[in-house]
Amino acid sequence: MRSVGAKLIVGLAASLAGVLLWLGAANLSVLRQNLETTTVLAAQRMADVIFRSTRDSMLHNDRVEQVHIIQSIGAQPGVRKVRVIAKTGTIQVSSAPGEIGQMVDKQADACYGCHSSATPLEKPAAQHTFRIYRRGGDRVIGLMRPIHNEPACSSAACHAHPPSQRVLGVLDVVLSLERVDEALAAHERRMRAQLLFSAALLITLGSLLVWLLVSRPVRGLIAGVNRLASGNLAYRFGLRRRDEIGALAGAFDHMAGELEAANRTLEERIERKTRELEAAQEKLIHTERLASLGELAAAVAHEINNPLAGISTYARLLGKSAALSGPALEWARTIQRESRRCGQIAGNLLAFARKQNTEMAPAEVKTIVDRTLAVVRHRFETQPVEVVCEIPELPELHCDASQVQQVLTAIVVNALDALSAREPGGSGLRISAGLAPGGRLDIAITNNGPPIPSAVLPRIFEPFFSTKQEASGVGLGLAVAYGIVKRHGGEIQVETGPETTFHVLLPVAAAGVEPNEEEHVHDPGEVLHSDR
Repeated sequence: MRSVGAKLIVGLAASLAGVLLWLGAANLSVLRQNLETTTVLAAQRMADVIFRSTRDSMLHNDRVEQVHIIQSIGAQPGVRKVRVIAKTGTIQVSSAPGEIGQMVDKQADACYGCHSSATPLEKPAAQHTFRIYRRGGDRVIGLMRPIHNEPACSSAACHAHPPSQRVLGVLDVVLSLERVDEALAAHERRMRAQLLFSAALLITLGSLLVWLLVSRPVRGLIAGVNRLASGNLAYRFGLRRRDEIGALAGAFDHMAGELEAANRTLEERIERKTRELEAAQEKLIHTERLASLGELAAAVAHEINNPLAGISTYARLLGKSAALSGPALEWARTIQRESRRCGQIAGNLLAFARKQNTEMAPAEVKTIVDRTLAVVRHRFETQPVEVVCEIPELPELHCDASQVQQVLTAIVVNALDALSAREPGGSGLRISAGLAPGGRLDIAITNNGPPIPSAVLPRIFEPFFSTKQEASGVGLGLAVAYGIVKRHGGEIQVETGPETTFHVLLPVAAAGVEPNEEEHVHDPGEVLHSDR
């Protein structure tokens, strides 16, 4: 039996059965005592009636009348025997004529109370005047009424007794308890039926109460806990009870709320870590791709440098030759110009592949920014752009100033190219610097040109990737800037939207450290939105 409700019902039924049986037994005992007391009182009244009826005949020693009265009374229903017994134990008068003159057994149930000692009791106590015993299978009650020596009897001439003889004999009345037993049996039957009905009613009501107050709420709690265990943390019991079950349901609701909050926090953390892992994976892939491109670029630049040098030298010699004129001279000059351009591209590839020497020295940020603006000043003359420069007093950078200037120049030139796509007027370029967390210095270049498309952003630092017209560049500016910043142990971050900002993060007062090839300065996961 595993159900708490079933155990409570069985316990309740057993308790009710015990209590009802005890109450029934007590009720029967009280009823039996009451009926027997009533019978004793009736017997005492009957004995008084018999005594008063036979008193005159006794005084006149009229045995015939005594026998007639006693036999008449003995013939009444429920009367088993009526007799007068002398003090000597001789039966003087009896409703059963056959026993007149016989001696009674003083040790019998009816006589033992007064004759238990050597001297018979002359005035026995009330509890000694009657006895309930069985006679012939029936229960009977025997009543002994002493016949005292009255003055009228001791002075009578017929059978005078001396005044010293206080008791002349006893009047023995034996009554049947059959009616009493029948009443008790009928009452017991009614009581059993009432007990069974009461027990069934109480057990039914108790079972209903146990079901409503215990079993059903407990089953609801079990079902709710199973739903919580299955992962439905949004489930709530919502019991509005102020007892222990309500408190338990409230505790489960509180626990479910905490679990739901913890699960939500865990899911958020997992989602955040997943994004970080995806960003790290993209970063690693991007770094490996750039590293591979860098090795390829270095190999290509190294292999084409010597042929380009020969082509450029012979083109220059042809240009100086007097034998060339007209279109042939122009062709030679074109070969010379394009070979020089190819040489510049090869130089940029070597810069991207970090084959250039880096000369580290302390440098002021403001000085580097001023030189950068001086290099692109001619662009400001042809393109109306409002330039704002906000460079406070900052610690010096330990860097290759010319290479950092090259980085800033590439970013500013890209910003000016983006501003050229705006409507005339309102174009703005802002260069600011400040300290960033981690002991780094942040040089921010912001323009209000069109945002960088999200599809373009992951590739803006790849070599030969460009959104410009073919004649405007070959897509090595930001790639070279990426290599330089990476070589300085720094990082480039891009934020885009209404304004696009390139953050060049460089360590403050730190010697240039060649970072590992796996390091990556651009994390697309850190870019809010991007463009070119």
